[in-house]
Order: sequence, then C-alpha cells, then structure tokens
Amino acid sequence: MMLTLGIDLGTTKVAAVLYDPDASGAGRAVSTEHHAALPAAPGHAEQDGEKMYAAVLRLLAELPPRELGRVEAVGLTGQMHSVILWSGGELSPAVTWQDKRASAAGHLDEFRTLSGRPLADGFGAVTLAELARQGELERWRYAASPADWLATRLTGNPAPVTDPTFAASWGIFDPASGGWDLKAAAALGIPPGLLPPVVASGSIVGTTRNVPGIPDGIPVAAPFGDNQASVVGTAVELDRELFLTLGTGAQLSFVISPESAAGWTPPPAVELRPFLDGKLLAVTAPLCGGRAWAWLGGAVNNFLTSLGLESLPEKLLLDRLDALALEVDGESAPVVAPHFLGERHNPAEFGSITGITLENFTLPNLARGLAAGIVRNLGDSFPPEFYRNRERVVGSGNCVRFCGSIRREIERQFDLPLEIRSVREEAAVGAARLAARSVRKAG
Repeated sequence: MMLTLGIDLGTTKVAAVLYDPDASGAGRAVSTEHHAALPAAPGHAEQDGEKMYAAVLRLLAELPPRELGRVEAVGLTGQMHSVILWSGGELSPAVTWQDKRASAAGHLDEFRTLSGRPLADGFGAVTLAELARQGELERWRYAASPADWLATRLTGNPAPVTDPTFAASWGIFDPASGGWDLKAAAALGIPPGLLPPVVASGSIVGTTRNVPGIPDGIPVAAPFGDNQASVVGTAVELDRELFLTLGTGAQLSFVISPESAAGWTPPPAVELRPFLDGKLLAVTAPLCGGRAWAWLGGAVNNFLTSLGLESLPEKLLLDRLDALALEVDGESAPVVAPHFLGERHNPAEFGSITGITLENFTLPNLARGLAAGIVRNLGDSFPPEFYRNRERVVGSGNCVRFCGSIRREIERQFDLPLEIRSVREEAAVGAARLAARSVRKAG
C-alpha cells in the first residue's frame, strides 16, 4: 500500500491528509486554524508565515507516526495569489489575496496600464509592484507563494520554484512561453531575479529534510494551486462536472480544452487558469462566498446587542438562519448581491439589497435572498451553454456541506443535481493525488 501526504496551507487553516491512491481515498485527515493573521493597516491583509509552519508541524504530530513514517511522497497546496519574501534568516509577512493596498493607494489602474494585464488587488504581481513603489523590495532575495515557501522549509532548498497554477495567480504568467512575462514585470518595477523559476505542475522539487515525523529523502512535489487541487481531489469525470466551492471565498470551475477556450472570450469575472495535461480551468472566484453567509449572522448579532439583548452562538445562529431560509419560497425575497469585499475585476463593486417592499424585508426572506445571491454571483459569470454537457455539480466547502438553503439554490439555479463527495479536505487530497501520480511517473 502506497501512502502520500497532502498538506493544504489555507487562508484560515492548515489541513493534512494521508492518502492511499490504490484505495482511492483519504485515510486520516486533520486540520487546525493557524491564527496567523497579523495586525495591519487598513486595506492590508498579512499573515505570519512561521505561525502557519508551526500549525503544519502540529498537524504532523497528530497523524499516526507509523503511517506518517511510511509516506512515499508529499504533495502541497495552498492559498493562491498570496506572496511571501525572505532573505537569509529574515521573513516578511505573507501578503494574502485579500490585500487591497494597491487600490487603497490609487495605484491599481496604473499597474494594469503599465503591465497590459487585468491585474487585481491581492495578486502577487500587484503586491510586489506596490512594495517596489514603496521601496520595500531591495532587501529581499526570494519571493514565492506561501505554499512554495513551505516546500523550501520541508526540503531545505535555499531557493523556491513555483508551478504554472501559482505563477498564473500572480497575474504576470505567460502561458505561451510557460514562464514569466518579464516585460510586464519590468514595467511594474519587479526585479526578474525575484521571481521563482516555473516548473511543471507536479514536478518533484526536492526531498524531505529534518521534518518531524517524516523520514528524510521523501520526494516533495511542487505545490499546486488550491483551486485546481480541490478539483483534482473531488473529480470523477472532469469533462462532465462543474466544481463549486464555498469557503471563505467562492469558486465555480470547469475543465476546458485549449481548443474550446480559443473560441471563447471570457467575461471580466472569469479567469482561464492552468490545469493538468495541457487543459485549462475556467474559474469565477468572487471574494465573498461563505463569508457572506457568516456576515448575515454577524449582522443579526450586532442588531441584538445594539438593542441590549444577548448575542447568539455563531453556529446556532447560522443554523437557524438556514432553517428560516428554507421555510420561504423566495419569490418575494429581496435581491441580495453579496459583493461585500468588492470583486477582483471591479474593486469598486460592493454589495446591495434591492427589491425591498414594506412586506418582504423579513429575516427569512433576507436569508433566502442571500443564499440565492451567493449562488447567483457564481453562476451568472458563465453563459448557460457551458453547462449543457455537464451532468452534475460537485460541491465542496463547509458552506455547501452545512447550509441546506445554499444546496437548494445550487440545484435550482444550475438545474443539475448536486453531489457532495465523501472526500474531506479536498485540496489536500488533490495535492496528495498529484504527488502520487508524479512519483509513479518518475518511477
């Protein structure tokens, strides 16, 4: 029996799974919040990389030592778009995909013009360009995604590499050459030597060295973007499924051939991201997904405390809101557009509630309208004809698993059955699957 380890370095938590490719399933899965968020200026979103790494080590200590000692490959994934820098023993904060410092400084449109690319807040290239503008790049030698930095920690490699999925998430990847758009980088003031070399997805980038619980010399695969890894972790029929994830953010994805992509002009909210075996992943990724549902719970508790009443436990409140949403038909519910964090393609687009009457502004209707809006914010980005050859929606993320009103809206709006696979920690499983495939190919 072959075992591979998958690690997902996420925005709020770290997850690890032991995966048996011959049994096509995950064994032990563990996760923990890393609590790595740092106090930051308004519009800034930063995390402590060492806290994330400490969380990884805590998870490894929770896995069965005997099984962990038999691992034959390690696969990594994690939050996309984000960037972390280091030089010698000094490590910068990780600037995450939620960062908006460029638009707050009024530089985002300029960066788009200079680079000739549809950049967005939180993209690695935007973060680096803003740091360059502030004169804060000079002291750093290396830049990478947090997951790519984790690979250097596990292998002892001094310098990082990255794969096309992470490189593309930074906004200046050139798919034609398979490398960086150095002209765009130069226009943004990003030194080319700071950009990590791009290797093929799944490449073995080194072997483990001094990692507690894991023998030295175990192959480590290049980290793979968490969006793509979640698809790999849940897919049964890539060409017949839509993949919908609702976590902190949201993603709706489907696999597309380069030939199909060549005849389609994606709308501004859609990205064509690198995938495996020459294929692409068409993705829309609103910034506020499951977090929009949590927002409603927070708003209700704020109303209660403003009235001098006790707030309710978050899970109890969110479950009750879900039940209320399921009690109404939604025909008269207000229309909720949950752009509460802006959108990558339009940072100035914020949320709204419309269609309010004297009768329909009730909590059940508002909850139903929000559930519909969260799903609509995903589905409206793609023309309906793209769903015609798809047979099901594969759902993942806690908001899908635990929110019945969201599940109802997915099936209603896409007119397809929803399947929630038994796989847990989908992105970590996808990374483990890719690592297993890479080791078998190499062998």
